[in-house]
This record gives sequence, C-alpha cells and structure tokens, in this order.
Amino acid sequence: MKSTGNTIIPEWEITRLSEIIKAMSHPLRYKIICLLGRGEMSMQNLVTAINTSHSNASQHLALLQDSGLVLVRKVASRVYYRIRDQRTLRLLEISNQVLA
Repeated sequence: MKSTGNTIIPEWEITRLSEIIKAMSHPLRYKIICLLGRGEMSMQNLVTAINTSHSNASQHLALLQDSGLVLVRKVASRVYYRIRDQRTLRLLEISNQVLA
C-alpha cells in the first residue's frame, strides 16, 4: 500500500486510477471528454467536432469506454456517448486550475 498524506491507498486502486488518468491524458481524448461535458453526443457529431476520422474517434472512444469514463447508448444505427460520472469534469477543472 502507498500512503498519500493521511490516506492509505491500496496498490490495486493506485493502478486503476493511473490507468484512468492515462486514458484522459491524450489530447484528443481530453477534448472528447470536454465536449461530452456539454451533454450526450452522437458519434457523427463527435467526429465532426474533433475533426478526425470515424475510425480514429472510435478507437479513442473505445478506450474511454473501457476505462469507465464514458457510457454508450445505441438507438437504431446511431451511437451516442456521454460522461459516466460528472465528477470527471470536476477533476479536469481542478487539473486545469492547478496546472495551467
């Protein structure tokens, strides 16, 4: 176990948290999270907004989904994405305030 201040964090949790932060750290994925912070978006709207190919966006969104940061909803042939937990956006805000 590692200790951070007065809190002891189990090793498995440190690993999990670092994987989540790593998932957010790519500029395109960071941008996707920021866009989804405004609300649910379709795959097509995300592709347009981040100015990349469908394939590239799909790979980044799959990683964000696998890490538990975004949720997917399918309606007929359309796919929609949204932030799983709004606290993720708060984390980005705090990171920006501290590091920018």
